[in-house]
Amino acid sequence: MLRKPASISNVGLVQFLLASSFVVWLLFFPDRGVDFAWPVVPRQTAMFLGASFIVRAYLGYHLWRQEHWHNLRWQVLGNYGFLAVIYLATFWHVEEMNWFTNIWVAHIWVVAYIVEPVILPLIEPRGAGKNDPYPADLKEGPIFPGVKRIMVGVMLLCATVAGLLIINPAFMDTRWPWALNPFDARIMAAFPTLAGLWAATIYFAEDWAEIKLGIYGLILYAVSLFGMWLVNLPAFNYARKNVWTFGIVVGVFAVLMGYYVWRQSQQKARLAEGQLVAAGD
Repeated sequence: MLRKPASISNVGLVQFLLASSFVVWLLFFPDRGVDFAWPVVPRQTAMFLGASFIVRAYLGYHLWRQEHWHNLRWQVLGNYGFLAVIYLATFWHVEEMNWFTNIWVAHIWVVAYIVEPVILPLIEPRGAGKNDPYPADLKEGPIFPGVKRIMVGVMLLCATVAGLLIINPAFMDTRWPWALNPFDARIMAAFPTLAGLWAATIYFAEDWAEIKLGIYGLILYAVSLFGMWLVNLPAFNYARKNVWTFGIVVGVFAVLMGYYVWRQSQQKARLAEGQLVAAGD
């Protein structure tokens, strides 16, 4: 198996530490979101971003700790999509950042999201072995068709949400469970972009071992958003649209994918016992 370049570990460690600090700040101290790299308000937006950065910390951890490139290929497309949207949103609204009240955090944010999208393509593996098939002795069985059908739904939903958040945040404000401003909306769009492109990667994969870490990341993202929604239930303005839809969608997704993780683990056990079976629904 092709070993990842050591420099990717450094990028992953920095990403893990930065994302973890954003999680603590925005999720646990949302009223201090006004002092972030830009003023993040209201508190639901701060908590949404804090919960979402959990999945970025998850990704950074694997970039840091995984040893082989085969175990990281699931993240490439989603990671680049995320970074492209963050870069676009940041420079679109750069004048709104806290250059005078919190200049250090503003600079850390801007520098981080210039460096990572520029550096990653330069340090990723090149040449022989990068796209080799997953080693046969590490395969864990075919992906269930039900997983792929769910991934199509995720792609459609994320493409819709991310597109509206980026292109027409004013309209999205009329359909979102809490008030949005354009800067926050465009930054928020990076996370459904990440999830949708991970779903696309999963859809085109053939073996569970190739993409299980991506599946776990999507479940973690859904559970994080569900927890954020649950905590904010007493504070939501129920005159706004989709308050209940938000929690139901992410909750149902987490349950369904938990079910398929269990199904895939059962298949893996049968394969280990020599009972080769085709994946059903």
